[in-house]
Amino acid sequence: MAEIKVFDNKGAAGSALEIPEKLAKAHFAKGLLHQVAIGEVRGSTAKVRRQKGTGRSRQGDRRVPHFRGGGVVHGPKPRDYGQATPRKMRQRAFATVVNSRAQNDRVYIVDGDIVEAKTKAFVQLLETLDLTGAKVLFLADVSQQEYLRSSRNLPKVQAQTVEQTSVVDVLNCDNILCTREAWTQLEARIGA
Repeated sequence: MAEIKVFDNKGAAGSALEIPEKLAKAHFAKGLLHQVAIGEVRGSTAKVRRQKGTGRSRQGDRRVPHFRGGGVVHGPKPRDYGQATPRKMRQRAFATVVNSRAQNDRVYIVDGDIVEAKTKAFVQLLETLDLTGAKVLFLADVSQQEYLRSSRNLPKVQAQTVEQTSVVDVLNCDNILCTREAWTQLEARIGA
């Protein structure tokens, strides 16, 4: 469970409070934006008063917008504004961002197997490539689980297979580090 840091009046850190479970599970709900239209208001559709003879204006039912408790005329209706990007456009975008990393000398390929499946060994590999402070997208083949296991615990390294990689993943990283097998898969995916 997450915690909230508590500071005293001088700014020194004190104890920590746990976030309540109800608050931790709270999320934005699109349904909260919905306003009730005339047809969705509960209430009678009976005529408020007779049409003629009272001296007052003619009225239909109580669900109309100018009555208290009536519906909203053109209130917000939540809907999905997302659009599906065409497949070829997604493929070209992926090829473009990988190409931009390659043009800027930010793609590294590791040839051969890892010495041992330890994070320490992977950190040493990053140090020799001078990639310690940068965000790295590490791509490995599905069969190379030892590479993925040794790199998944590092904070600035995102380890995944080529099939899992998207344009957003490549854009969020500074450098791409991949194995030889993953590079051949990447080339096949791009169509190079």
